[in-house]
Amino acid sequence: MPIKNTLRKAAGLATHFTVLTLAVQVQAATTPSPTYAPWLTQIGLTNTIESAANWGKGQLLITVDTGIVTNNAVFAAGQVANSLSSCAAVTFKCTSGYTDDNGHGTAVASIAAANGTLPFAINYGGYKTAAGSVIGVAPNANIAAEKVLNAAGSGYDTDVANGITKAANAGAAVINLSLTYMNDPAIVSAINYAASKGAFIVWAGGNSAAALVANANTTGLTDTAIAHLIFAGSVSSGNGLSSFSNTPGSGSLVNAAGARSSYASRWIMAPGENILAPDITSGAKSFAAWSGTSMSTPIISGSLLLLESAWPILKTNGTTANLLLNTASDLGSKGVDNSYGTGLVNLGTAFQPYGTLTITEANGKSVAMPSLTGAMITGGALGSLSSVQSKLANYTALDGYQRNYSVNLAGLILTKPTAATVNPLPTNTNTGPNKMSLADGGELSYQFASTSVASAFGPTAPGDAQVTKSAGYILLTDRNETTVAFGYGDVMPSHYSYTKALYASDAAALAASTLSTNLTSLAQGGMQLAYGTRLGENTRLALSYSGTAAPQDQVTSGSTPAWMTPSASSLGAGLSLRLTESLQMGVSWRTLDEKNSLMGTAYDTASLLNLGRDNHSNEIGISALISLDRNNTIYLEASQATTQSANGASNSVFAGMSRLRAQSWGISLASQNVFNQNDQFTATLKQPLRVTAGSVNMAMTHIDPVTGVPSTGLQSVSLVPTGREMDYQLSYDTPLSKTQKISLQAGYVQDAQNMAGNNAATIGMNWSVTF
Repeated sequence: MPIKNTLRKAAGLATHFTVLTLAVQVQAATTPSPTYAPWLTQIGLTNTIESAANWGKGQLLITVDTGIVTNNAVFAAGQVANSLSSCAAVTFKCTSGYTDDNGHGTAVASIAAANGTLPFAINYGGYKTAAGSVIGVAPNANIAAEKVLNAAGSGYDTDVANGITKAANAGAAVINLSLTYMNDPAIVSAINYAASKGAFIVWAGGNSAAALVANANTTGLTDTAIAHLIFAGSVSSGNGLSSFSNTPGSGSLVNAAGARSSYASRWIMAPGENILAPDITSGAKSFAAWSGTSMSTPIISGSLLLLESAWPILKTNGTTANLLLNTASDLGSKGVDNSYGTGLVNLGTAFQPYGTLTITEANGKSVAMPSLTGAMITGGALGSLSSVQSKLANYTALDGYQRNYSVNLAGLILTKPTAATVNPLPTNTNTGPNKMSLADGGELSYQFASTSVASAFGPTAPGDAQVTKSAGYILLTDRNETTVAFGYGDVMPSHYSYTKALYASDAAALAASTLSTNLTSLAQGGMQLAYGTRLGENTRLALSYSGTAAPQDQVTSGSTPAWMTPSASSLGAGLSLRLTESLQMGVSWRTLDEKNSLMGTAYDTASLLNLGRDNHSNEIGISALISLDRNNTIYLEASQATTQSANGASNSVFAGMSRLRAQSWGISLASQNVFNQNDQFTATLKQPLRVTAGSVNMAMTHIDPVTGVPSTGLQSVSLVPTGREMDYQLSYDTPLSKTQKISLQAGYVQDAQNMAGNNAATIGMNWSVTF
C-alpha cells in the first residue's frame, strides 16, 4: 500500500494528510450492528446512540469550506442537497460552482456525515480500523455546501461571512467552519445572524499550536450567538493534545453588555489526527489520513446533529452546544482550562439524562424521579391495574435540558399477596362458632382467638417483630329469632353475622361465609356488628356494620408505612322474604367508605399514585336461600356496586376518576349428614368483586415531533382488570370419634386477584384430637 506524506498549507486551511491510493467500493452504513471507526468510539459513539438519534436523519449540515463533490461514494444518493449548495464567494469566481476542487470540503463533510463505510481495514496513526466501519458521525443527515475558499484553500473574511449568512438562510441546523477563525466585524455580524436563525456554529480552533487569536477578545456577539458557538481543539488517539492544535488561551467572547464568556468555556476537544476520509485529488475512490482541527470540527458538528435529531427541544431552546460542552470528559487541569477547554466530546454522557429526571403531575408541577418509591398495593376488584401499569411502564420524564426519556414507573405498583398464590387454603372447615343453648330457648355463639403473625410482605426492616392479634366474636339469638352479633378481628367473617341476621339460618350463614364476594369483604378485621329481627311472619330486617382493624392490629411489620394499612368501613341493610317453605329471597343495600384506598387497592395519598383520599361506594345485592331438604341448602348471591366519580389529588398523575361499576356473585351448597352423622360437605363457586366499567384520567406528557416541546394532557385509562377471578372450593369435615375429627379441603383459583394467568390449586387436610 503506497503511502505519501504531504503538508498542505494555504490561507484559511492548515491540514496534514496522508494519501492512501486505493481503488475500492464503498458500502452504505446499513448493517444492523455495524462497527464504528475508532475515532468515533473514542467519543463514545455506539449503535445504541446512533439508533436513538436515527443516525441524524432530518438534520442539515452545511459546510462553509472549499465545496463538495456530491457524487463521492461516501455519500448516499440524494444525501447532498444540490439545491441548497452554492458558491458563496464574493472575492473570486467559482469556475466549477460549489463543486470541491481542493478536497478539504469533501473530507470534512465525510467525517461529519458520510453514509458509507470504510471499504478496507488499516492499522495506522494509532488507530486500528476494521473494514466496514462507519466513518461518519451522523450518516443519515443531509449535507449542503457553501463554497468560500478557492482551489488553493484561500478566501477572505467577506467570503466566509457571506457563506455563514447563506447557510443560515438555507436552514442549516449546524454550520461547520473548518478554517481559520477571524474575529472581525463581518464575521461577528454573520455569527449573530446565523444564531438568530437557530443555527449552531462549530469553528476550528486552528493549527498553529498557539492561543486562539493570540488571546484577543471577540466583541459584539449576542448572548444567543455565544450560546450557539463552539470551538474545536484536536487530540490524538490517546486523548493527548495534538502538537499542532491551538488552545483556547485566556481570551473571551464579550457581549454587548460587556459580560465575558471565556473561549475555554466554549471550547471542546475531539480526535483530529489521522482521520480517514476521501481524498479527491488522488482519485475518486482514494482515502487519506487527515489531521488538523479541521477534522475535529466535523466530529463535533456531527455530534450536535445527533443530539438535535434525538431531541428537537435542544434546537428549539438553543441548548445543544451547552449540553455537549457540559457533558465533556475532563482533560488536563480539573474543570475548564486554557488548554483543553471543557474536555473531550463524550456522546455516551451526552445521551444520558442531565441532572435530575422529573415527571409532571396532573396539576402541572414537576416531581423528581429519585423521590419516587412504591406507592400503591393493588389487587382484588381492580386487579393489577394492568392498563395503568402499561402507561407507567413507558412514562415520559424530562431531564435538565427538557429532553424526554422513557422511564418505567410500573414498579411503583406492588401486587398484594393473596391466599391463592402465597398461602395454602386453611385446613379447617368453617363449622361456625361454638354454641350454647340458653334456658329461654335462645342460642349463644362465641369464638375467641389470639394469633401471632408476620407481615404479608415479609419483614421490611431488621428486627421487625411479628404482630399479635387478638379477636373475639359473640352472636346471640333469642327464641323469637332476634339476632345480635358483635366482635373484633377476623375470627368470623362479618358476612356470616349479616346473613344469619337476614335469614335466621345457620346453614345460610355458613354458606355465605365461604362467599364473601361483596363490598363487606373490603372492610374486615376490625369491629363488626349485626342485628336481625322479624318484621312479620315471613319478613326479616337485618342491619350491619364492619370495618378494618386499627392500624396497630393489622398484619404489618414495625416499619411498614401507615398507608399500607388502609381504613374502610361498611354499613348494610337488608330485607328477606320467605316465599315458600323451601325458598327465601333477600335484597341488601351496602355502603363502603375507604380512606387512602379504592376497591381494596391501597396507596399513599402523599404519593404520585393517588386515587383520592376518600372514596365512597354503594352496592345493591340480591340473595336466595333454597332448602332442598333438612340436610341440604343452596345459597346464592349477586351484587352490583358503584363508586362515585372523584377528582384526583393535586399531587397525583391521576386527575380524576369516572364512576366505577363492579360486580360479584357466588353460589354455595352446604350438606350435612352426607356419609356420617354430623359430617358436613360444602361446595362453592364464586366470582369476587371485580370492576366491570370505569376509567381514570391520567396525566401523560407528549412531545411535539418538530419542536420537541413537551406538553402534558389527560388521557382516559381503563380500570377494568384483564383477569376475572373464579374460585372453586370443596370442603368436607367429619368426626372420627367423640374426640377426633378430620377436615379435608381442595380448591382452585383462576386469575386470583383478577390478574390474568395468576392461577393456583391447593389441597389441605387436618386431623385434630380433643383431650
